[in-house]
Amino acid sequence: MNLTNRVAIVTGASRGIGKEIALALAKEGCNLVVCSRNSEQLIKLKAEAEAFGIQCEVVSTDLRHLDNIKKVIEIAVEKFSKIDILINNAGTIIKDGIFGVTEEDWDLIMDINLKAQFFLSQCTLKEMRKNKEGYIINISSTVAFGAKPEVTSYSISKGAIIGLSEALYQEAKKYNVKVSTVYPGVTDTEMLRSQDMPCDSTQWMLPEDIAECVLFLLKTSRRMVVKNIVPWSTGYDQI
Repeated sequence: MNLTNRVAIVTGASRGIGKEIALALAKEGCNLVVCSRNSEQLIKLKAEAEAFGIQCEVVSTDLRHLDNIKKVIEIAVEKFSKIDILINNAGTIIKDGIFGVTEEDWDLIMDINLKAQFFLSQCTLKEMRKNKEGYIINISSTVAFGAKPEVTSYSISKGAIIGLSEALYQEAKKYNVKVSTVYPGVTDTEMLRSQDMPCDSTQWMLPEDIAECVLFLLKTSRRMVVKNIVPWSTGYDQI
């Protein structure tokens, strides 16, 4: 896909992996709709992105609610008349463990990490199928393949994205819309550092590394789809 003048929605874009994906797309000439609950950081991102000559629309919202998700889609279509790319990156993590999971924490994790991805994909696919073209990329984690007991609810939510992505893939291919999932290993983000990882961070991947994976997917031939990418840190094989 030639990214010049394409339109991408990037969630969780105010920092970390989402921010680097947004900037990587902007460098390629892709117009953006960036979402997060942190309006101040989104405004800073907008300035950085538009320095590459693209247009960037900021939407500060809570994606746990379907009405807010629908509003993001409406803003994108009103501003750019189409949606070519959806990057489902928004996510959160809580240290819990099997016996530490509360109903409140469970709902928070599942709403942000799973429910939001599904309904953003559903609403976006409705627009993409009109043009018979598009790309949905879900950001998961390597814990999807090996749950970590110290982050039980997070691990379960990321594992569920395997099923979500496959269901989307089977439906979206009818409309010439690709669906792929990126499962990052240890990546240096504020979210991960907040978990006080007991290991040397000098060999962690950077958010820019994950952004490169996303660009690779978007630039693959129309004749093929790479359904899954699992980037691992050369220093660590966990999370």
